[in-house]
Amino acid sequence: MLITDLYECVVCCETENRDYRKITSKCTHKAVVCLNCVNKHVTTSIKGNKVEITCPITQCGKLMEREDIKNIVTNEILERYDKLSFNLAIQQIPEFRWCANCGSGQVHTGKGIHPVVICVYCGKKSCYNHRTIWHENQTCEEIDEKGQYEDKTDIATKYYLNNLKSCPNCKIHFEKVSGCDQVTCICLYKFCYL
Repeated sequence: MLITDLYECVVCCETENRDYRKITSKCTHKAVVCLNCVNKHVTTSIKGNKVEITCPITQCGKLMEREDIKNIVTNEILERYDKLSFNLAIQQIPEFRWCANCGSGQVHTGKGIHPVVICVYCGKKSCYNHRTIWHENQTCEEIDEKGQYEDKTDIATKYYLNNLKSCPNCKIHFEKVSGCDQVTCICLYKFCYL
């Protein structure tokens, strides 16, 4: 439902050339926020890695469904929403792990019995338990006892551990090559790289 009228948007207080739509399929209030402001609300929420987006009318608070979001945002933002929703959903599977090398993800059913996860995308080994690249010549128990890798660790692993940061959310390690210190992980979690 599209309404073009001279209502005043309760967010931007503009009246000219504003489109008003029912924000969610569950909203019972009058359309008082313009489409532009709803779009900004949804886009900001998605860029902040939030998928549970509510109607911006404080008294309403109804959750926006995917179809509601689809009716408001651009295709690019909808794709980002879908990717974020998928990444957050897949991480709820306890056996799911991100590859510590390439950032691809997969389910690993070996857990503690077979803690080596071999990435189906890049073929590199990661540790299921520690969510890092695989620690050659050391068991997970040895790592846990010492609290760190032994000197036998290869040069690439040492570089990896000393120079890369891990995401506070999913623990995957990565290196920032350039740009702003505000980074977004493969799991779409945002944090400061410093």
